Amino acid sequence: MAGPAVAPPAPPAPSSKTGGLRITSIFTWLMGLVSFGLLAFMLAHVFYQIAVPPPAQRVLFVQDIPLPSGLGATSPGQADPLAPGPQQDFDAFDFQAYDPPTHRLFIAHTGPSPDLLTLAHTKFDPKYDGHIIVFDTQQARVIARIDIPQVSGMVNAFDLHKIYAADAQDNIVDAIDVNTLKFTPIQLDDNESPDAMSYDPVDHRIFVSDPGTPADPNKTLNPNRANENVTVIDALTDTVITKVNLGLLPLLPGEKAPVTQPGNIPTFGHDAGHNKYDPALRRVFITSQILPDADSPNQFILPPPGTAELIAIDAVHLTIVQRIVLPAYCSTPHGMDIDTDQQVAFIACTDFDSAHNLIENLIRVNLRTMKVIPFDPQQARLAGGPDIVLIDHAAHVLFVACKGGISLFDESPGQFHKLGDYILGKGTHTIAINEATQEIFLPQFAGGRPILRIGRYNANGI
Repeated sequence: MAGPAVAPPAPPAPSSKTGGLRITSIFTWLMGLVSFGLLAFMLAHVFYQIAVPPPAQRVLFVQDIPLPSGLGATSPGQADPLAPGPQQDFDAFDFQAYDPPTHRLFIAHTGPSPDLLTLAHTKFDPKYDGHIIVFDTQQARVIARIDIPQVSGMVNAFDLHKIYAADAQDNIVDAIDVNTLKFTPIQLDDNESPDAMSYDPVDHRIFVSDPGTPADPNKTLNPNRANENVTVIDALTDTVITKVNLGLLPLLPGEKAPVTQPGNIPTFGHDAGHNKYDPALRRVFITSQILPDADSPNQFILPPPGTAELIAIDAVHLTIVQRIVLPAYCSTPHGMDIDTDQQVAFIACTDFDSAHNLIENLIRVNLRTMKVIPFDPQQARLAGGPDIVLIDHAAHVLFVACKGGISLFDESPGQFHKLGDYILGKGTHTIAINEATQEIFLPQFAGGRPILRIGRYNANGI
């Protein structure tokens, strides 16, 4: 007799361990797939960068040329005045002038500042204070040293084959023969402190901005208003013709500044900034600013707001013919260049004050109408410490040399916009351009030594 039927045993329930292993395997597989995908992407990106490198910058480094010390042959252990030397305390460079026919670049190496050395209680012989370096751009070497101290402004009177250099320390403008390098001094009045210059090739006149310097710094740091001028020199005879005074100009309507004497004349006068000659209009334009009290205990005192000016001088009759007040967002206008085809002036506004939204920026003035061309100052912001403004007319590119780099703008007609800020070393206070080669020349300091850093503008860069 058969026994009772027995049910087959139930299959074992899947263990939690087996399920966990299966999930872990799937996760590992997915992570591996993602990892290999990322690795493949990164390798492809690297190979692409090797095969297709990114576009170069607009300002390219070419080479560095070591320069003589600011003391020349008087540097410790130095016998050759043209040999590379060390940087000095309070060393500096200023304007440059390039002469295309001779391929000679004249560089103002002002050397140690006597005023700052005096403040630092350092003994110093002023006769060794700075010089002009003559650099051959074809041979890429220093070929001469002209012993003119504390040179600030320079300009090329190209048709006369002369470079004019302003010796601010001695109130002299020197006329230098570009071929022989011999120079003729032109004495200005005491305490004029000549600086920026421009040249009128029609009437052969040099226009010199004289911001003035205090006669006795122990009594006051404010220059005499009678010394705030534009001096006019006959470049044919190398003699002074006249002076056009800025310091005693009265306030314009809308300007507000301290006035303590008759005639509505600002107490501390007007700064004389950079000046440029426009051949089409036969005028010289100069940036100016009503000055604050230089004796103020506030070392960061700014000028009265809304008192920056652009002044037009008739280059034939040598008289002021027009003045305009620049916008309040432009304080202490200084560096300037003119597109003489468009009759547009480009002006660097150099003061900044975060509390009042005041920034360093570039403004434009239509010189035919003497009207500021409207533009957002934030869109024309400059790198820190702007100074010299220079146009490469062949490329329609504007350079602003700043302590914080080089600010570049496209200034071609109807296309004005900022291209960017480019750093090619520290303290690019001054700049010169060879428009034939697009080379730019930036004397500066690196590694405790003065150098001439040479770059090149790259129109296809970013």
